[in-house]
Amino acid sequence: MCYPCPCGKYEIGRCPVCPPMEALLERSASTGSSKVMKFMYFDLFAKGPAAALALSFSGLEWEGSCDFTWSELKPRTPWRELPVLEVPDVGMIGHELAILNFIASESPKMAGADQKERVISSQLMSEAEDIYQKLIKVQPTCKNTAEKVPREELDKMWSDTDQAGHNRSFGFHVFLQLLEDYYKTVGKDGKFTLLGTTVGECKLFASLHSLKMIQDSILDNYPGLAAFHMRFANLPETVDILSTGGKMGKPFQQYFLAVA
Repeated sequence: MCYPCPCGKYEIGRCPVCPPMEALLERSASTGSSKVMKFMYFDLFAKGPAAALALSFSGLEWEGSCDFTWSELKPRTPWRELPVLEVPDVGMIGHELAILNFIASESPKMAGADQKERVISSQLMSEAEDIYQKLIKVQPTCKNTAEKVPREELDKMWSDTDQAGHNRSFGFHVFLQLLEDYYKTVGKDGKFTLLGTTVGECKLFASLHSLKMIQDSILDNYPGLAAFHMRFANLPETVDILSTGGKMGKPFQQYFLAVA
């Protein structure tokens, strides 16, 4: 039997353009294992955990790594920052939210069961990112322990509940109350969606967990969010990521620090 070459005009081995059969077979063998996505981030509980969790829940084939030389990897990244997800035939994807959206596109269950749930997941992702950006603005980290804002401003961020002012001045409790109210509208049994582990919920868990690592009692007055966090934290995939790092190879260490 004669097999056509990739261009379809000749038999393999007789085409003046396409590679011979041996080269095609060698290429197929060498790329067979490269179809696995690779996620890379530092071993810090910051921008990496949400995507690592989403990948763990997605059912997609992936591997992770915290072991790399940043000075060598950085020039290869699209935005000179992490996290990144290397995807065969797609390239390297940068930015946490872009990675989460890609995961949702490749594993539709991670986006939500229907249009309503997709909207829920997207909004949770955005609100969780608002919390993260507020932490970046005011909270010291293990990489920079110096105070970022005056102590009075930091204390207000952890105590203020005023929703009437501009959202740029919202404290953490404002975000939490808004999320609690949203849970009362759409949530049930510690879930915002039927699956309970959409990309938006993965991102929300990561932001809530960052807050709890700073102040463990932060969710005490928000029963819906507390139920969500507890259920999500006890899922086997989450336990694996939090305790060992799972496919990342090492656990994510606390990034944002409490101020004594």
